[in-house]
Amino acid sequence: MSAITPEDVVDSASIAAASSKRKSLWRLALRNPGVIVGGSILLIMLTIGILAPFLGTVDPTRIDPASRNKKPDAEITYRLEDGTTAKRVAIFGTDSLGRDIYSRVLYGARVSLAVGVAVSLGAIAIAAL
Repeated sequence: MSAITPEDVVDSASIAAASSKRKSLWRLALRNPGVIVGGSILLIMLTIGILAPFLGTVDPTRIDPASRNKKPDAEITYRLEDGTTAKRVAIFGTDSLGRDIYSRVLYGARVSLAVGVAVSLGAIAIAAL
Protein backbone atom coordinates (compact mmCIF):
# COMPACT_ATOMS: atom_id res chain seq x y z
CA MET A 1 0.00 0.00 0.00
CA SER A 2 1.17 3.50 -0.70
CA ALA A 3 0.24 6.59 1.17
CA ILE A 4 -1.06 9.73 -0.48
CA THR A 5 1.39 12.54 -0.01
CA PRO A 6 0.53 16.25 -0.08
CA GLU A 7 2.33 16.54 -3.44
CA ASP A 8 -0.12 14.04 -4.98
CA VAL A 9 -3.15 16.16 -4.12
CA VAL A 10 -4.07 18.65 -6.85
CA ASP A 11 -5.76 21.71 -5.50
CA SER A 12 -8.46 23.60 -7.34
CA ALA A 13 -6.31 26.74 -7.52
CA SER A 14 -3.73 25.07 -9.79
CA ILE A 15 -6.51 23.72 -12.04
CA ALA A 16 -8.03 27.20 -12.31
CA ALA A 17 -4.61 28.73 -13.07
CA ALA A 18 -3.97 26.23 -15.88
CA SER A 19 -7.42 26.86 -17.30
CA SER A 20 -6.97 30.64 -17.29
CA LYS A 21 -3.55 30.25 -18.93
CA ARG A 22 -5.15 28.31 -21.79
CA LYS A 23 -7.85 30.94 -22.18
CA SER A 24 -5.29 33.73 -22.27
CA LEU A 25 -3.31 31.91 -25.00
CA TRP A 26 -6.45 31.67 -27.12
CA ARG A 27 -7.17 35.36 -26.56
CA LEU A 28 -3.60 36.26 -27.48
CA ALA A 29 -3.76 34.14 -30.64
CA LEU A 30 -7.07 35.66 -31.70
CA ARG A 31 -5.67 39.18 -31.24
CA ASN A 32 -2.78 38.42 -33.57
CA PRO A 33 -3.67 39.28 -37.21
CA GLY A 34 -1.13 36.77 -38.55
CA VAL A 35 -2.92 33.92 -36.78
CA ILE A 36 -6.28 35.09 -38.13
CA VAL A 37 -5.02 35.40 -41.74
CA GLY A 38 -3.08 32.12 -41.65
CA GLY A 39 -5.97 30.24 -40.07
CA SER A 40 -8.40 31.66 -42.63
CA ILE A 41 -6.19 30.61 -45.54
CA LEU A 42 -5.79 27.13 -44.07
CA LEU A 43 -9.54 26.84 -43.55
CA ILE A 44 -10.25 27.94 -47.14
CA MET A 45 -7.72 25.44 -48.54
CA LEU A 46 -9.18 22.67 -46.41
CA THR A 47 -12.70 23.50 -47.60
CA ILE A 48 -11.61 23.58 -51.25
CA GLY A 49 -9.77 20.28 -50.87
CA ILE A 50 -12.75 18.56 -49.31
CA LEU A 51 -15.34 20.00 -51.70
CA ALA A 52 -13.25 19.67 -54.91
CA PRO A 53 -15.51 17.02 -56.51
CA PHE A 54 -18.57 19.23 -55.98
CA LEU A 55 -17.15 22.53 -57.28
CA GLY A 56 -17.77 21.98 -60.99
CA THR A 57 -14.65 19.98 -61.72
CA VAL A 58 -13.90 17.22 -64.19
CA ASP A 59 -11.30 14.45 -63.90
CA PRO A 60 -8.02 16.40 -63.57
CA THR A 61 -6.03 13.64 -65.30
CA ARG A 62 -8.35 13.33 -68.33
CA ILE A 63 -6.44 14.14 -71.50
CA ASP A 64 -8.45 15.73 -74.34
CA PRO A 65 -6.23 16.55 -77.35
CA ALA A 66 -9.07 18.37 -79.10
CA SER A 67 -9.19 20.91 -76.24
CA ARG A 68 -5.49 21.77 -76.09
CA ASN A 69 -4.35 25.25 -75.00
CA LYS A 70 -7.80 26.79 -74.62
CA LYS A 71 -7.95 30.24 -73.07
CA PRO A 72 -9.84 30.90 -69.84
CA ASP A 73 -13.65 30.81 -70.15
CA ALA A 74 -13.47 28.88 -73.42
CA GLU A 75 -16.47 26.68 -74.20
CA ILE A 76 -15.54 23.07 -74.90
CA THR A 77 -17.83 20.60 -76.65
CA TYR A 78 -17.24 16.93 -75.93
CA ARG A 79 -18.96 13.64 -76.67
CA LEU A 80 -20.48 11.56 -73.88
CA GLU A 81 -20.39 7.76 -73.73
CA ASP A 82 -23.95 7.47 -75.02
CA GLY A 83 -23.07 9.43 -78.18
CA THR A 84 -24.63 12.76 -77.22
CA THR A 85 -22.61 15.94 -77.00
CA ALA A 86 -22.29 18.25 -74.05
CA LYS A 87 -20.63 21.58 -73.42
CA ARG A 88 -18.62 22.87 -70.49
CA VAL A 89 -16.64 26.01 -69.78
CA ALA A 90 -12.92 25.76 -68.97
CA ILE A 91 -12.80 28.42 -66.26
CA PHE A 92 -8.97 28.61 -66.10
CA GLY A 93 -8.45 27.21 -69.61
CA THR A 94 -6.63 24.01 -70.53
CA ASP A 95 -2.99 22.96 -70.75
CA SER A 96 -1.04 21.54 -73.69
CA LEU A 97 -2.58 18.08 -73.14
CA GLY A 98 -6.16 19.38 -72.92
CA ARG A 99 -6.45 18.89 -69.15
CA ASP A 100 -8.67 21.32 -67.25
CA ILE A 101 -6.48 23.67 -65.18
CA TYR A 102 -9.28 24.63 -62.76
CA SER A 103 -9.79 20.97 -61.81
CA ARG A 104 -6.06 20.45 -61.44
CA VAL A 105 -5.74 23.45 -59.10
CA LEU A 106 -8.61 22.33 -56.86
CA TYR A 107 -7.41 18.75 -56.64
CA GLY A 108 -3.86 20.06 -56.09
CA ALA A 109 -5.07 21.60 -52.82
CA ARG A 110 -5.60 18.05 -51.54
CA VAL A 111 -2.04 17.10 -52.38
CA SER A 112 -0.68 20.26 -50.72
CA LEU A 113 -2.63 19.59 -47.54
CA ALA A 114 -1.51 15.95 -47.43
CA VAL A 115 2.14 16.94 -47.85
CA GLY A 116 1.82 19.62 -45.17
CA VAL A 117 0.28 17.21 -42.67
CA ALA A 118 2.87 14.53 -43.43
CA VAL A 119 5.77 16.96 -42.96
CA SER A 120 4.28 18.26 -39.70
CA LEU A 121 3.79 14.76 -38.32
CA GLY A 122 7.29 13.77 -39.40
CA ALA A 123 8.78 16.83 -37.68
CA ILE A 124 6.86 16.04 -34.51
CA ALA A 125 8.05 12.42 -34.60
CA ILE A 126 11.68 13.49 -35.08
CA ALA A 127 11.40 16.08 -32.30
CA ALA A 128 9.89 13.52 -29.96
CA LEU A 129 12.92 11.27 -30.39
